[in-house]
Amino acid sequence: MNKKKLLLLALPVAAVLVALAVVLVLRNSSGDRFVIPDHIVICLDAGHGGEDPGAVFEGRQEKNDNLNMVLAVRDALEREGHENLTVILTRDQDIPLELETRTDFANKNDATLFISIHRNSGGGQGVETWVSADGLRPETDLATYIQNNLKDVGVNKDRGVRKGTASNPHASYYVVGNTKMPACLVELGFIDSRQDNALLDEQADAYAQVIADGILQMVELK
Repeated sequence: MNKKKLLLLALPVAAVLVALAVVLVLRNSSGDRFVIPDHIVICLDAGHGGEDPGAVFEGRQEKNDNLNMVLAVRDALEREGHENLTVILTRDQDIPLELETRTDFANKNDATLFISIHRNSGGGQGVETWVSADGLRPETDLATYIQNNLKDVGVNKDRGVRKGTASNPHASYYVVGNTKMPACLVELGFIDSRQDNALLDEQADAYAQVIADGILQMVELK
């Protein structure tokens, strides 16, 4: 086979290799690579609020549990005293917020990480942490730090890190799927489980601390 034929055969192979390399670079530069900025902004989101109570059980409203935990996590992070870390909240009081408002707030403030706090319902028990259906490595790492830390404190059941939504593994919860930074949604036990509620009430400070620790682990400050 002469050199001309070899060259003609090699060109398509080279083109394919270049295309694959471009795809890998683009993937690594977008979702699968996490770069810690010089100044870290942590966005905490307390689910529901205002006239939207979230899940309700025997007068207990999810929105209140969510806000109490977010405020406690903020305090835990700020106690660490890292000058290169700022905590912002989508809400710090009992007000309604659209899902788009929450994600826009995080995106416009160039948040480094986004963590949304919720309570579960539906007759189960335990704690779970959700990432997008894509399950990219940075968000999965963040969720794993938080979930493992909560498990170490003590939960009725470790429901693990989960992708997608409870009803569709190929969809994503809005606040996780529409943020530009690694994001996760923490379901801190089932509000219709008296055991989960008792554990949350007993361990509220410890839960807040280990959620904060998971965030700090992700940005290599712990």
